[in-house]
Amino acid sequence: MRVGAAVEVLAGLAARRAPVDGAAFHLNEAEVYGLLDALGVRHGRCCFAALAGVAGEGLESWAREGAQLADGEGRLVLKLVGREILHKTEAGGVRVLALPAADAAGALAEAGRQMLAGARERGVAGVEGLLAAAFVPHAANRPGHEVLLTLKQDPAFGPCVVIGIGGTLTEWHGAAATLVLPAAGLTAAAVERALRAHKRLSLLVCRSRLYAEPPVRSAELSAAAEALAALGVAAGPGSDLPWTLEELEINPAVAGPDGLVALDGVARVSARKWPRRQRPLERVQRLMDPRSAVVFGVSAKGNNPGRIILENLRHSKAIEAGHLYVVHPTQTDIAGIPCFPDIASLPERCDLAVIALPAADAVVTVKELVEHDRAASIILNPGGFAEAGRADLAMEIEDALARGQARPDGGPVMVGGNCLGIVSRDRYNTFFLPEYKLPFGHGRGENLALVSQSGAYLVTFTSNFDGQIEPRASISFGNQMDLTVSDFLAHYLQEPAVNVFACYVEGFRDGDGARFLEQAKLAKARGLRVVMFKAGRTALGAQAAASHTASLAGDYAVARACLEGVGVTVAESLDEFEDLIRTFTLLADRPAGGPRVGIISNAGFECSTVTDELGGLELARLDDVARAVLDAALPPFAHRLNPVDCTPMADSKAFADCCAAILACPGVDIGLFSAVPVTGAMDTLPVDPAGSHREDIASADSLPSRLLRVIAASAKPAVVVVDSGDLYQPLRRRFEAAGVPVFRKIDRAARALAAFCRAHCRDEEGH
Repeated sequence: MRVGAAVEVLAGLAARRAPVDGAAFHLNEAEVYGLLDALGVRHGRCCFAALAGVAGEGLESWAREGAQLADGEGRLVLKLVGREILHKTEAGGVRVLALPAADAAGALAEAGRQMLAGARERGVAGVEGLLAAAFVPHAANRPGHEVLLTLKQDPAFGPCVVIGIGGTLTEWHGAAATLVLPAAGLTAAAVERALRAHKRLSLLVCRSRLYAEPPVRSAELSAAAEALAALGVAAGPGSDLPWTLEELEINPAVAGPDGLVALDGVARVSARKWPRRQRPLERVQRLMDPRSAVVFGVSAKGNNPGRIILENLRHSKAIEAGHLYVVHPTQTDIAGIPCFPDIASLPERCDLAVIALPAADAVVTVKELVEHDRAASIILNPGGFAEAGRADLAMEIEDALARGQARPDGGPVMVGGNCLGIVSRDRYNTFFLPEYKLPFGHGRGENLALVSQSGAYLVTFTSNFDGQIEPRASISFGNQMDLTVSDFLAHYLQEPAVNVFACYVEGFRDGDGARFLEQAKLAKARGLRVVMFKAGRTALGAQAAASHTASLAGDYAVARACLEGVGVTVAESLDEFEDLIRTFTLLADRPAGGPRVGIISNAGFECSTVTDELGGLELARLDDVARAVLDAALPPFAHRLNPVDCTPMADSKAFADCCAAILACPGVDIGLFSAVPVTGAMDTLPVDPAGSHREDIASADSLPSRLLRVIAASAKPAVVVVDSGDLYQPLRRRFEAAGVPVFRKIDRAARALAAFCRAHCRDEEGH
């Protein structure tokens, strides 16, 4: 692997090709082969003639040299070359020739003239010359014999290597036959492991029913991928080079008789670099725990967003008496809070400024706060910036903040725009929603930081989890005009009370994905578990995410591969995201000793369903002690193997005794307990004042009381499933109030537990 030599080749090409304005440009096929030569990646032998050199004797000279590449049967590949010709087949720019032995050079020259003439007739633009390439025997259009090998620079995460089925089958197989590998630190051994583990791409490198011997030498493919990865890092947007190798695609590389050979390639170079800016993150602490605050946009008469924010701050514990202010052009007092006519008149630099003004007025306000040094942190509520087509306003704010942050004192940090605000548990609330509509102050969750690009998502989470989970902080960060999701992860790395960081992200700013990965690695080492839902999975989803927060949604496959590669648990759906938050937050002090799960239900369908959703969990083998308890507690016809089907005949005591025996079993690491509560054998309802039944879930002998004692007596993690309707909501509430994760469906419970166990295992491996 000769990365330095490849960088030198790129430097020479960039010096000759880059336009004055720094726009991106493509490499032609011949230039790509020169780059592969420098990198040590093999390609087919070839001979290139520039368009200016194929007139007259120049064409004949090239043809004589090119004809020598023909094999014993006279086969040779003729190609049209041009950096703008990205699909040669459609342009009529690829032919496999059978040259006659008598006049091979003449036949090649004539074929070249015909290809050039055909290109002119079709109106093919950007023709730069002709390429004669040696014919490499291979099984075209047969899975396993043609490989796609690509280096891609993701705008947010940086370099990644993509391996897939190549040739004309690439689009047919699609993402299901694609492997995305983050380039940083990628080794050939890691590539080989990933290929062998892939359901479809293992066909390339493993023996199978289709191939007695693997069609591709795994060492060659893995080494080529490692070389591309190293080049992607060395020539990426975060490097010190003045340009970036945006992509380098080899399609196909074929399994020839002499090994893997690249038969075609395209590449693109640009002047794009990641912005480099250091924000004074020590001021995030002032943002999260302010002692003084000022609010802009407060109505003296109506109940507008600014007035609601002011009322919420009036009742906060964080803001010290006499240190809450309003800037208002005419009022001297609003609701007992002193008003000042302008920013310069404020009596102190406030820890927090909350701006609830229209976008244009907000720009002026941010500039003056920076100029007069009257805020350590800012929450910018309004939208109307880049997401509404006013990138100019966003740029004015970003420039003002950058000037302030370049000062010795650092200047203010800012959250937003287009954000709902922040609720810092037991400290303050700047959501512009009245607290009677969205109450806080109930439930567990002191160990959870919930960070969302969407403020509305925080609203729905807060309402849905009322009484169950209230995060230590609920942060809406909006457009990320200054502080980003990575900054908040960096902040909570310094907060030992937080061990779960959950984030809803629609997109990362350029380069911030790579920074998030760095912070996530540190989080894994510290034992801080990071859970994410990444919106923008589809083209339409990405478009919607971009219009919402003006941030790049990026390529979901790349994002997921990068995030999971550093230990982030990525949710496939919002339901799964909230299942993960529930499980990780409430079981944080009960680490899983392994993946062996003990399952009990009183419904046969649950026992059948859950075995299809184990997701890496292993069914534990119950020991003789546990089996004896089951024999004594359950009716003879109950199924005693794990998963245990205790049948609807089991009463509360029998069910709880079985759960206790399962958790006590040395071979069980984690418990999953599900009792469909409609059975008459269990007491699962609250007292009925009308006397229609004698059940009471508050009694010591009820199912929840017994089961809660069982769970509390063990250090092992356990979850409960209550798969029934609203009549049994009080039953769920009893478990939730005790901090036990409760699920509506057993398959969702199993998937969440599997993710919890995987994350814990990754933590153990990291240590």
